[in-house]
Amino acid sequence: MRHKGPLKQFDEFDAWSFSRLGESIRSEDVTFEFPRLADDENILVSAVEHWEISGRINAKSESVLRFKGRFNAELSCVVCGSGVPYAIDFDRHLILMTSESQADNYDEDTLNDETDVVACPGAINLRDWLEDEILLACPMFPKHEACAEEAGRSWREEGADLEDTDDHQDDTADGPIQEVQRPFANLSDLLKGSKK
Repeated sequence: MRHKGPLKQFDEFDAWSFSRLGESIRSEDVTFEFPRLADDENILVSAVEHWEISGRINAKSESVLRFKGRFNAELSCVVCGSGVPYAIDFDRHLILMTSESQADNYDEDTLNDETDVVACPGAINLRDWLEDEILLACPMFPKHEACAEEAGRSWREEGADLEDTDDHQDDTADGPIQEVQRPFANLSDLLKGSKK
């Protein structure tokens, strides 16, 4: 399916008909700009390598959109702030519902990790949906391997320092055992006394 017309046609896109007709669109056919990818301060560099959007009707007669593709990015390391290179693949299936209540009441136990249910009461902005899927595919806490190891080492050392403080009591030590206070331990005796 080749789209040579203006990209404006994707601003109010009929996802229902697209799914019903089993259509598909590829990056070879359409060039989208992704402004949120470019403006995200945590994404230092990004280049969408390829993508494909396809529609179908599943075995339950539900309309489904599939967003699939790959992009390369440098994401800001949460430890040191410099770029971490990633090649990220995404492959998501969105089952369309006509309302938020229908989407909320869908039995999510029947879904796999690559499938979600979304409300689609009317026309959608197809590029925005594709950009959402690209952004969702980014790791939440990008780190260099060396930074992850350093962060883990620091965390372990901090834990060791806490164990060495006076406030920390080792139950296996040979020192005196502190008696545990039980606030309701004498309650039964008090109740017996009140009945006399």
